[in-house]
Amino acid sequence: MKKNIGIFIVSFLIFSCNNSAKKEQSEGKVIDSLPKIENKSDAKIKTNVDFKIDDIAESSAELGVFPYINPPENYTYGYDKNINKKYIRDFDREYFAVAGKLIPVDGKTFKSTIEKDRSDGKRFNSLLVGKSFEEAILDLGGVNVNNVTVPKSEIERIGNTELIDKHYGFSIDYNLLDAINTYIIKTKDKEIWIQYYLLNDESGAIAILEKNTNKKT
Repeated sequence: MKKNIGIFIVSFLIFSCNNSAKKEQSEGKVIDSLPKIENKSDAKIKTNVDFKIDDIAESSAELGVFPYINPPENYTYGYDKNINKKYIRDFDREYFAVAGKLIPVDGKTFKSTIEKDRSDGKRFNSLLVGKSFEEAILDLGGVNVNNVTVPKSEIERIGNTELIDKHYGFSIDYNLLDAINTYIIKTKDKEIWIQYYLLNDESGAIAILEKNTNKKT
């Protein structure tokens, strides 16, 4: 009887050791199959965009007369049928969104609301206006430099004094930070910055800034 018990204990110990070894081997295979990250930076998604005006190709298109872009038919800048000079400043500032970051640019500006003549019984159509602006800007060689939401942290970084009190954020609506349209037209001697937002069924606002880049020798 004692002999049988001894044999049973020895057999149980051998079985347990074999199971432990197999488990260790199995766990080792699982660990070895996990992907290895050689550097922590490899796991980060690169979202920062380094903006360089030199990366934008020069346009050879004939721009015409400042502010260069006209609203579509039945739409006006302000409530004036023609460009009102009161909206033009020889030197001013506006913050433009580039890849979600607000950049101050100085130069000659045109700033105005975008309105619709509603005598035809139709309301403001943001899709129609947006398409008209985009086609006109692209025809002049413009490049879209913002297609992402401007974070509220950017608004806080610049502050209300600059953006609201000084009107340097005229073409930015705090409720439409995900719909700020910014374009740049670059020629051999100037940069044209265009930014607007559109509120469907209501109105919109646009800022067009001309920055002279002709270097005097």
